Amino acid sequence: MKDAIKTNISKLHPKRLVTLTETFLRDESISGKIILVAALLSLIVVNSPFYGFYDSFWHQTFMIGNLSLDLRHWVNEALMAFFFLVVGLEIKRELVKGELRKFKTAILPIGAAVGGMIVPALVYFYFNMNTAGSNGWGIPIATDIAFAVAVLALIGTRAPLALKIFLLTLAIVDDIGAITIIALFYAEVIHYGYLTFSLSLMAALFLLRHKLGDKLTLMIIASIVLWVTTHLSGVHASIVGAIIGLITPIHALPNKVSLSERVEKAVLPFSTFVVLPIFAFANAVFVISAQAFTSNPSVFWGILLGLVVGKVVGITLAAWLLLKFRVAELPRGVTMRHVTGVGFLAGIGFTVSIFITELAFTDSQHMVEAAKAGVFVGSFASAILGSLLLVGRFRRTRLNRE
Repeated sequence: MKDAIKTNISKLHPKRLVTLTETFLRDESISGKIILVAALLSLIVVNSPFYGFYDSFWHQTFMIGNLSLDLRHWVNEALMAFFFLVVGLEIKRELVKGELRKFKTAILPIGAAVGGMIVPALVYFYFNMNTAGSNGWGIPIATDIAFAVAVLALIGTRAPLALKIFLLTLAIVDDIGAITIIALFYAEVIHYGYLTFSLSLMAALFLLRHKLGDKLTLMIIASIVLWVTTHLSGVHASIVGAIIGLITPIHALPNKVSLSERVEKAVLPFSTFVVLPIFAFANAVFVISAQAFTSNPSVFWGILLGLVVGKVVGITLAAWLLLKFRVAELPRGVTMRHVTGVGFLAGIGFTVSIFITELAFTDSQHMVEAAKAGVFVGSFASAILGSLLLVGRFRRTRLNRE
């Protein structure tokens, strides 16, 4: 017995503990479960007598320097920048060392993302053309990257890494498209002076990226400045994290770990176990009521079908056309069935869609309620359909191998 205990203790060498810890942090099925539990808790609280306390808590104003935002906006714009940073670093690694090095592989999720924005908008227009709800066309174009990745993570190691990178790349392009649409069609005020400064700083960081290979402090300062100026410009600043991740040098200097690896190792635990659960708990806000589903059927169905049908049709059709004309090729281990499954997961609009809802329907609470109902039902249905399709695909593949 004593010998067995000694043997087990001897296995807990410091290096082994580090390896076990890193494995736990990178077990995305665990993080996915935590995120979805946090979202479920939020829905329970929102539809309970504690909703008033919950709502007042997230509307508390918190000031840092001269910036004053409520807590939910700090979560969505500041904390989520850390998540987008990890995503940007992962995509950058694939662009430099992985599947996305090939133009034909990289262009596939980009083209699919464009198709996944155009078709949902057309579906929504079909239901709401020449109606008071026509301004909501931007609502079903958005993909909530955090929740889409969380659902894919629940599948675990059965999902090939290339499929996750495909989804991340698609969602980042989708987010950039959504932010551009918000800025062009929904933002009340864009401060072009701050926006010009932000774009100039991005360009400078890109041009000087190789000289910043070991200057972590300078990169942190530049990132904070970029986040502040982007926020002040009126553009959703969370995307700054992805931009910094894509700019950060990935090649290591002689005898040193690359800046990209150092940043990802430092930020990953915070992003996985702090940022994403808080984000989920702060944003799964939907008060279930009959009025929400019946107040404006055209808005409700336009958004629901835009997310559930428009997203998967747009993504799959765009990918098929790119493959058909040999402009793109599928990543290793990924099939068109995988692409279709990811197309459904991209229909999880959630927070970004709700954000556009509040910008699109400032004068009608009935339309806001109908739109939120469409977003929640559409996102939930997309998550279920995508999961069933992908899990079925992976199970069938395993049986064939056996």
